Amino acid sequence: MKPRWGLMIASILLATLVLRDSSAHAQPAPRIPARIAWVSVFPLSQVASYLDAFRSGLAAEGYVEGRDVEVLARSANGNPERLPAVVEEVLALRPDVIVSQGAAIFGLRTVTRIPIVYGFSGDPIAADLTDSMARPGGNLTGVSFMTIELNAKRLDILRTVAPQTRRVILMGDPVHPGVDLEVAANQETARQLGMEMRWVPTRNVREVSAFLASLDQDAPDALVILPDSVMLESREQVSEYALRHKIPAISGWSMFAHSGGLLTYGPRLSESFKRLAYYAVRILKGAKPSDLPIERPTQFELVISLKTARQIGLAVPDSLIALADEVVE
Repeated sequence: MKPRWGLMIASILLATLVLRDSSAHAQPAPRIPARIAWVSVFPLSQVASYLDAFRSGLAAEGYVEGRDVEVLARSANGNPERLPAVVEEVLALRPDVIVSQGAAIFGLRTVTRIPIVYGFSGDPIAADLTDSMARPGGNLTGVSFMTIELNAKRLDILRTVAPQTRRVILMGDPVHPGVDLEVAANQETARQLGMEMRWVPTRNVREVSAFLASLDQDAPDALVILPDSVMLESREQVSEYALRHKIPAISGWSMFAHSGGLLTYGPRLSESFKRLAYYAVRILKGAKPSDLPIERPTQFELVISLKTARQIGLAVPDSLIALADEVVE
């Protein structure tokens, strides 16, 4: 009996050593709660609705904050020059996934060892973030809010609201990835509608303010504002100018209408940021960013500010109001 017991003990010891060796080389167990870093250029107070949408997306995926996941939000507080320092702070947190909101992605492109999920308004291919929407490659994937065909739709809506519009100024960031496609789409539609459109590139809030001041003696019939981070940051200046000169201003994001713009038509950003949670959860469960195709929005919203319409003396057709997803009174 003794030899048999000795053989069994030896076998157990050998199996234990094998298990120890294999566990030493195995991947570490997933950290619980997992860490997701949220990075934004804008102050967190300005993007709170987007962060809330992302958190609701995590909850919808069954991830309870505090139990399954931590969301660590960091911001450059509206100063892009602070972004490198913010990225260093985020890396020190050792997140499992980084979620980039808006232009923050341009400060994260050198980060290659951590999966990154982004949501931004540009064209990922034009931004050199990927060569393929279907197979993004590397550690980056996410959602692009840019939908070129919406540019023509906005001008159609503008014509419905203000049929006498002829002279239109188009404003936006000239270095925004994919902006050439947006400008071309707007100019072609304007030509078809008999409008004279002037493209004015504005790289920052100061340039926006300076240009609008130069227009005080020669206001256009309408302003069309491209949905990019520069124009989002400048929305109050644009809205104030449009109200003072009693002209319609249209853009692509609902925040613009809530800041005094006449109307917006574009992606339902709350749903897009909620969708980013789907990506983050897939990655936490083992998926590679390169296997998650980059998406474009599938849900859109029309927001009309009747308050602004009254202030500029414009009557919005009831037929258009009936189509609105939201009316700002």
